[in-house]
Amino acid sequence: MSDICNVNIRPKFILVVLPLIVAPLIMAALVSYLSARNGITAVASDFLRFKSQTLIDYMDGQWSLLTDNNLDTEQEYVEAAHGAVNAFAASLVRSSTELIFAVDSSGDVKMTSAAKSMDSNSYPELAGKPPPQGGKWTSSLKLNNQRRVAYVDSFAPWGWTIYITEAWDNFYNPVSRIALLTGVIGAISLTIALIFLFIVTGLVTKPLEGMVKAIEGIIETMDLKTRVPIMYKDETGRLAYSFNKMTESLDKANEDVKDFAFRAVVAHRKAVLARKETEEAKEREQNLRVLFQKYVPQSVIDMNIKRVGQELLTGENQFVSILMSDIRSFTSITEKMAPQKLVDSLNRYFGKMVDVIDHYGGMTDKYIGDAIMALFGAPEKKEDDVLQSVLAGLEMLTALEEFNREQEHLDIRPFKIGIGIHYGGVTAGNIGSEKKMDYTVIGEPVNMASRLEGLTKYYGIPLIISETVRRRIKGKVKARLLDMVVVKGSSMPMPIYSVTRELTSDKSVVWDTFAAGQKEYYDRNFPGAQKEFLNTLKANPDDRPARIFLERTLDFLKVPPAEDWDGSFRHDTK
Repeated sequence: MSDICNVNIRPKFILVVLPLIVAPLIMAALVSYLSARNGITAVASDFLRFKSQTLIDYMDGQWSLLTDNNLDTEQEYVEAAHGAVNAFAASLVRSSTELIFAVDSSGDVKMTSAAKSMDSNSYPELAGKPPPQGGKWTSSLKLNNQRRVAYVDSFAPWGWTIYITEAWDNFYNPVSRIALLTGVIGAISLTIALIFLFIVTGLVTKPLEGMVKAIEGIIETMDLKTRVPIMYKDETGRLAYSFNKMTESLDKANEDVKDFAFRAVVAHRKAVLARKETEEAKEREQNLRVLFQKYVPQSVIDMNIKRVGQELLTGENQFVSILMSDIRSFTSITEKMAPQKLVDSLNRYFGKMVDVIDHYGGMTDKYIGDAIMALFGAPEKKEDDVLQSVLAGLEMLTALEEFNREQEHLDIRPFKIGIGIHYGGVTAGNIGSEKKMDYTVIGEPVNMASRLEGLTKYYGIPLIISETVRRRIKGKVKARLLDMVVVKGSSMPMPIYSVTRELTSDKSVVWDTFAAGQKEYYDRNFPGAQKEFLNTLKANPDDRPARIFLERTLDFLKVPPAEDWDGSFRHDTK
C-alpha cells in the first residue's frame, strides 16, 4: 500500500505530453534547415552558372577575334587572348574564397583567378575527367584537401574545362547559422514548455492529491462527514462534487443508496454520449483541417466541405473568364538584385495583385514562376464575372503604379507586366490524387489567355482581351480593336482588343483615326490607310499598334497581298 501511495501521477502526465512537444520542434527544425539549405543552393548555384556563362561568352568573343583575323595559329596572339580571359575571370571574383580556373584534359591549369600562379600539377585529381556537356553543378569537388562547390562547363576551341568554385564552408555558412539559431530557439522553447507543463500538471493533480488525503482520512477515522474542497469548475471539480455527494449519500437509508446508484447510471450514460459527440466533433474538425491544407480560397473550401464523405476528384464543364499576368523581362531584373530584395519585391508585388483579384471576386488559381493565373466564375459563378475580370486587370495596372513608386523609393527597378483575359468553356475541378489535389481549370481557353498575355509585349499594350470578353462587356468598358490575329496553335483569325477606364479627348482622337485606318486597311485602300495611321501617330507618336499597322501598310504598297488575304496577322511565337 505504501508503494502505491508513493507513485506520483505528474511524471506520467509529463512523459505523455513531452513527445507531443518535442516531435514538432524537431520536425520544424529539420524542415527549416533543409529549406534554408535548398534555397541557398538554388540561388547561389544559379549565380555561379551565370558567372560561368558570362566567362564562356567572353572566351567566345576572344576566340572569334582570333579566328576572324586568322590569328588562331599565332601563339603570341593566342597567349594574349588567354591573358585577357585570365584577367576577365579575376574580375568576376567577389570573395577571397572564390576561385575560377580552367584545366586541360591532363589537369594542367591554363587559367586561374588566384593572385599567385599555380604550377601545372596543382590539381592532378582533375586529370582525365571528360568535359561536361552543357554545364554541371557539383557540391563535392575537392581541391588540395579542401571541399568546394562548383559549376563546371567546357570551352571546346581551347579544350578547357572551366570551374567556377566557392569554398564549401563559406557557401553554406548561412545554413550553419540558421541551424544553430534553430537549435537555440528549440532548446529555449522546450525549456519554457517543460516549465509550463510542470506548473500545469501541478495544478491538475492538486485536487486529486486533496481527494486522496480525504479518502485516506475516511479509511482511518470512518468519518463520512469528511468533504473535499471544489477547486475548479471542470472534470476535477465534478469529481470532487461527486465524492462529496457520495459520502453524503452513504449516511442515508438504503433507498437513498438505490437512488444514488440510479443517478450514477444516468450520469454514466450521459458521459458516454458526450464522449461520442466529442469524438464526432474531432473527426469533423480533422476533415476541415485536411481541406484547409489543400485549398486556400474560401469558396473552394466551402464547396468541398459540402462534399465531405463523397468523391472529391470530380470535374464539371463551365464557362469562366481567365486572367493571365506576367512580369516583363523578369530575368534581367533578377540578375541585378540581391536574393532577399528579389524575394521581398515579389512578395509585395504578389500581395498587391492578389488583393485586387480577391476584391473583384476572382480566385488566384496558381503562381507560375513570376506569372499569376486567376479565375472569375469558378468555383462560384456570378452574372458579371467577365466584367469583374476586366476591371480587376485595369485595377492591377493601377496597383502596379503604386508598387513601382515603392520600388523607386527603395532604389529598385520598376516592374512591367502584361495581362491577357479570355472567356471560354473549361473543365473545372479537383486535379491530383487523394493525398494531394488542387482545384484548377483545364482547356484551350487557358492557353488562349496565355497567348494574349504574350501579345502585350508585341503591341506595347499592357492589357489585351479576346472577342468573347469584349462581347460581354460591351457598353460597360471602352474597347479598342487592336488587330485580327492567328495565334500559335490556332488556325482561325481572332480579333483582340485593348480596354480603358476612361476615354479622354486625346485618346479618343487616337482611337478614332486608328479605327479609320484599319477600315481602309482591311478594304485594301492602303494609301488611305497610310494617311489615317500617320494621323494617329501625329496625335500620339508612341502608339505602338499604329506604328505596326503603318509598317504593314507600307509593305503592302510595295507588294500587295494575295487575293485571298483576310487581313489577319499570324503570330508564330507564344
